[in-house]
Amino acid sequence: MDCVFCAIAGNRAPAHRLYEDEHFIVLLDIFPLRPAHVLIVSREHAPFLKDLSVAARDRLLALSERVAAALRATGHGHDGINLMINDGPASNQHVPHLHLHLIPRQSGDLPSLVWRIFTRFLPLGRARIESRLLAHAERLRSALNESDRHV
Repeated sequence: MDCVFCAIAGNRAPAHRLYEDEHFIVLLDIFPLRPAHVLIVSREHAPFLKDLSVAARDRLLALSERVAAALRATGHGHDGINLMINDGPASNQHVPHLHLHLIPRQSGDLPSLVWRIFTRFLPLGRARIESRLLAHAERLRSALNESDRHV
């Protein structure tokens, strides 16, 4: 069986897809650290950043800037956004497939972020999280579609 991100890229696993292009799929993290936590997932199976094609690497930062703008347009990350790649197992990379996290932040959210880091994989409140994911997905899809019209 291939990895979960390869399955998502091949339409064999569900995801809250926000945007797709030839190199990446943008989706919501199903175990978000903060509301509207987004992943930019490579279509290529590249366990490390060094394994990603040059064409995809060249596109990654521009796409992350566009997604960050959509996050801010929907009210997330005005105070800041963490952009994070966990590159390898020792870096806490849970899925060995290149993906960039965009984690919207707000001033004073560190205690809740730390709490979420320790509890994110627990099944508590899963239905509530799923309903929030659906709401975030719709707003972010709209913002990304709107940015397509201005490109």
